[in-house]
Amino acid sequence: MLSAYEAHLRALKRFVSRLVKNQSDVEDIVQEAFLLAYNAERGKDIAQPKSYLFRTAKHVSLNHLRQATRRPTEFLEDSAESSEALISDFTLEDEVMAQQKLGIHCEAVATLPEKCRKVYLMRKVYAMSHKEIADTLGITVSTVETHIEKGFARCTEYVRHRMGDGAVRREQPVRKRGA
Repeated sequence: MLSAYEAHLRALKRFVSRLVKNQSDVEDIVQEAFLLAYNAERGKDIAQPKSYLFRTAKHVSLNHLRQATRRPTEFLEDSAESSEALISDFTLEDEVMAQQKLGIHCEAVATLPEKCRKVYLMRKVYAMSHKEIADTLGITVSTVETHIEKGFARCTEYVRHRMGDGAVRREQPVRKRGA
């Protein structure tokens, strides 16, 4: 298994990075996949080590994504740290309102049905394309689009209900007359 790991390490990392966007998570997943494959090989001979290693990495990645859907605030907080420069232009009131709204939005995401929540987070948090999500979950692109639309509508309604109509209306894009 060690020779398969060394021979396919770069390809394995590229494969996992298509599923998981955070580079440190990619490294962790690749290592965990190797350890699982290595331990499995100790009990029996694996006929196709490359195939087994990639399949294991896929399962570890999907488990990682499943766990991530249960804790959406961690990933949103990570991205908030990298955007401190943007926050400095806002007043304290704006920042408090944004934090409150983020918390309510996270609550809204947590209320989504499981499949819808997975798709919504894969798109909004991991910035995966509709095609990548469809391939990862084994569903059609149109089903992905339906889940994203449903998730967006439900989250918007949840935030609107919790904060009042004005909080959500200000975020909607301004449309030109006649457009």
